[in-house]
Amino acid sequence: MHPNPTSHRSGSTTRLAYNANGLRSVPLDDAVRVLADTGYDGIELSLNAQHVDPWAFSAADADRLHRVLEQTGLVACSLATGDPHLLSELPFEPALVDPDPAERGRRLDLLRRGVRIGVRTGVPLVVFSTGSRHPAVAAADADRWLDEGIAELLDVLHDELDAQGLPRGSTVLGIEPEPGFHCQTNAEVAAVIARTGSEDLWLSQDLGHAVVVEDDPVGSLARHLPITRHLQVEDIADRVHAHLVPGDGDVDFAAVGRALGTDGLDGWISVELYDHDPVHREAARRSREHLRRFLPSLSGVLDLTAAEGTAPVGRR
Repeated sequence: MHPNPTSHRSGSTTRLAYNANGLRSVPLDDAVRVLADTGYDGIELSLNAQHVDPWAFSAADADRLHRVLEQTGLVACSLATGDPHLLSELPFEPALVDPDPAERGRRLDLLRRGVRIGVRTGVPLVVFSTGSRHPAVAAADADRWLDEGIAELLDVLHDELDAQGLPRGSTVLGIEPEPGFHCQTNAEVAAVIARTGSEDLWLSQDLGHAVVVEDDPVGSLARHLPITRHLQVEDIADRVHAHLVPGDGDVDFAAVGRALGTDGLDGWISVELYDHDPVHREAARRSREHLRRFLPSLSGVLDLTAAEGTAPVGRR
């Protein structure tokens, strides 16, 4: 199998992808073609029974995916592992911070599979979240379990890269903050990254999640760009965690565009609209049009300055 070219670039315009979890009603090959026809640059793969089944995705499936990507010119820019019901009817359970070691082990087994699939399909980033912390669990215990799990996932990543003859950094891991989870803000993920000290662990921001939980979401976006490899976007209304087509909610995308500036993100922006599958073509088209209007790094035609007062954190 041949990995896709890495998408982590410096000094170039940002590229736009769409999360495949918003096209579950069509096979993965067709999802790639739909997004290519709609003008997207990439697709964010998603672990789920419809597209990338973590227990059944084979080398033949990966080869088939590579063929359609080569035919269309689309890039598989990441693999999201956050499907809510892969392990339980309870959404996102069990978590990486579950108090039961066996339950944590179930989540780790799933993520190990995701990391191996990510390397073998050539995506530059595999994204996961912490899950929710049970009320009786102390934050320090959850941090310890999380750090142990991440260390194991990094070992799996390095072993798989070595087995495939790929250099370190070809695929890295990203943590996505999620409302109500143990890590629900960019700063909380930044603290995990700092504790870990690994160059192979990054922040995967979600703009809508930041709008829901952070007092200054655009400022947080800008401050944490140095440790960000990926930005998921959607619109949000009234700070309610329901993903809307960009332009249909309250998010100030002009301010987001100023925060990103003309250079944009050193990575990918990905639209995530998992509830819009029945209208995925229209949702994808409208999202792209709205984002290209307000995010200069996607079009290169606007001259907007980065947000002020947002001192960077972390590393490049």
